[in-house]
Amino acid sequence: MIEPDYIDSGQGLTNPHEIVAELKRGFDRFLNNRTHHPHATQARRHQLAGGQHPQVALLACSDSRVPVEVIFDAGFGDLFVIRNAGNTNTFGSAGSIEYAVLDLNVSVLLVMSHQGCGAVKAAFLKDQVFSASLTELISDIQSGLTSHGISIDDDQAYPDACIQHAIITAKSLMETSEPIRTAVAEKKLLIQPAFLQIDPLYISWLDPFYGVS
Repeated sequence: MIEPDYIDSGQGLTNPHEIVAELKRGFDRFLNNRTHHPHATQARRHQLAGGQHPQVALLACSDSRVPVEVIFDAGFGDLFVIRNAGNTNTFGSAGSIEYAVLDLNVSVLLVMSHQGCGAVKAAFLKDQVFSASLTELISDIQSGLTSHGISIDDDQAYPDACIQHAIITAKSLMETSEPIRTAVAEKKLLIQPAFLQIDPLYISWLDPFYGVS
C-alpha cells in the first residue's frame, strides 16, 4: 500500500524547490523505515518502455556506501544518476548532465558528496603514484580544493573537504558548461549541493544555485 505522503515523479511537480522537498521526503521515509518502492514494479517498467521523464539528475560518488535510489526511496524512471569517484566534474559527467538538462528537461541537479570519500582522501596523499586516469581525476579534485582555500597539506582539513567538494563541483559545472550555466541563470535548473553523512545517516542540504550566472 502506498502511503499518502508519496508523490509520484510523474504527477507533474514543476517547481524545483518542491522537487527537492520530495527528495527530502523520500529520504525521510527511508530513515523511518517507511520505504514504498512503488516504482520497482513490472507495471512501472512497462510504463517507461517508451521513454523516461525524470525530474532529477544526481551526480554522486561511485562509493558502494552511497546507494542513491535506496536512500531516496526511488525506483525506475525517478532519478537520472551519474556516478564517478569523488562526484567530480569530468568530461563524461558534464556531458551526461547536459543531456539530462537539454533533452530530458530535468529541473533539479543534486550534487552529493559524502563522509569518508576515498577520492577526496587521495587528494591529501603525498608521494602517492596513481594510474594515469586516476591521476587526472585526483588532480582535478586537488585543484578545486586549493582554489577554494582548502589546504591539501593539512590532514585536519579532510572532513570539511568532503563537505565542500559538493559545492566545488557544482560551481565547476556552472563555470565550465555553458548549457548548465545558462539553465541555472534562466531558472530552468536548480543545482542542489548536499553532503551525506554515512554514520549516523543524515544529509546536510547546502545552499542551492538558482537564478545565478
